[in-house]
Amino acid sequence: MSWSENAEQNRYRDELTSKLFALMKGKFKLKLDRLNDEMRLNEDLCIDSIMIVQLIVFIEVELGLQVPDDQIDPRTFATVGSLLDFMEQLNRLPAVYEIAGDQSAEGR
Repeated sequence: MSWSENAEQNRYRDELTSKLFALMKGKFKLKLDRLNDEMRLNEDLCIDSIMIVQLIVFIEVELGLQVPDDQIDPRTFATVGSLLDFMEQLNRLPAVYEIAGDQSAEGR
C-alpha cells in the first residue's frame, strides 16, 4: 500500500470513528469523551445485545453502509477497533431515491 493509499485509509477510519462516536453518544446517550480501539462494547460501553442490533440498523440508516446479514459475527462487536475494521470493509448503500412527494412536485 502506497503512502497516499495509507493516508486515505487513515482518513476514512478517522471519519468512521467520528461518526460512530456521534452515533453512540446521540442514539445511546453514552457519556463519552472519546472512543478508542481497545474499548469493549459490552464491558466498557455497556452496549447489550439489543443495542448491538440497533447499532447495526443505525450503521445502515445513519451512516449509509450496507451490513450483509451473512457477515455479522459476534467477534465484530467485541471492541470499537473490531467494529471499525468491519465498517471499513462495508459497501455504501445505493443512493436513496427522492420521496414520492418531492418527485410529484417536480412533475408540475
